[in-house]
Amino acid sequence: MASDTAEILKQNFLEFFKDIELFNLSPPITSLLTEINKEFVENTGFWSPPPVESLCHFYQLDHAIGECRINKKTFSIFSRFDPVERTNDVLKDIKKNLQVVRESKNNINEYSTSPLFSSCRYPTRNDAPDLSVFDGEIEKIVKRLESNDGFKAIGVHGMCGTGKTTLAKMVLSDPRVREKYKKPIWVCLYDMQSEEEMDIRIVKEMLALLDDDPDLLAEEPEDKWLLKNLHDKLLHQEKYLIVLDSVWHCNDWFNDLFCVDQNDGDASKELFSQALPKDTGGAVIVTSRQKAVTTTLVHEENLIHVKPWDDEKLKKLVKQCLKRQEKSYVEITEENINCVAYHCHGIPFVAATLSGWIAEQIIKKSDSN
Repeated sequence: MASDTAEILKQNFLEFFKDIELFNLSPPITSLLTEINKEFVENTGFWSPPPVESLCHFYQLDHAIGECRINKKTFSIFSRFDPVERTNDVLKDIKKNLQVVRESKNNINEYSTSPLFSSCRYPTRNDAPDLSVFDGEIEKIVKRLESNDGFKAIGVHGMCGTGKTTLAKMVLSDPRVREKYKKPIWVCLYDMQSEEEMDIRIVKEMLALLDDDPDLLAEEPEDKWLLKNLHDKLLHQEKYLIVLDSVWHCNDWFNDLFCVDQNDGDASKELFSQALPKDTGGAVIVTSRQKAVTTTLVHEENLIHVKPWDDEKLKKLVKQCLKRQEKSYVEITEENINCVAYHCHGIPFVAATLSGWIAEQIIKKSDSN
């Protein structure tokens, strides 16, 4: 959800910049917008998709270009009046903050070094310290993982922003899971948005996370060798736990995770599921927006549906998010809380993002006074 939202806002800016000359902006504003556009163009690989740490800056940027659009007619009437001029400092801050995010070395998921998939660098953050709303789902998943009935596969599905990735991270943080599964493997498949892209690169990513020789992976070994290598590495672990986050598609190769042999007698046809040992107590958690995808991978009886939240749960989350701000004088009013809860339509990620933005505006107003 975070990368999706940021990507939309980034594209909105890029589309706006194509027609920047139509808005008659002052030279300083035009110069800053040009520098921001240059940041995206020269660092396309990093900003596609954008990291979640930049989302608040994208919202600020979107607000600034919104003012440019709104005030287009004003410029034609008052040629010397530029109401966007006051955003000069804001745009400077945005440019600086975007560069800091890109240069920061702290964007790596604690479960992944992400040598192959760029999206793995951008995990959804845990926006609140206490999400008791997930207690029931966490308990259900943990009990399933604690069972000793062989291979386990669990699917977490729901609409964007409802907390699927956060739920998976909270499960991995549970002491009972940490005790049983010593080294979880986290692979984000956000980048792979077509059936054709679901290929052997997934296995390469997992092998890289298991510290396999990068030179061997770069030499394009046979798919059969890669699958066997991953199988052997997982087999020698005491217990393995894999999270396949943000899965979009299945295909003939990436399919039913419980399947041991579905090659129709064709010995040359390998399947992803064959790389997963089935008798060592290993487990896989899949998160996806698509119920059909999770059903295909883990079967209907192993699904967890993460639904939009009700108002009371959202208000509790908003209050927690506001309290987390560094400045102790952030004013938390019922009006702020109710406003955010009303506009986020049951989506906790939106609630957390809006809370951060509102708190930032309160802090800036307090500092200016």
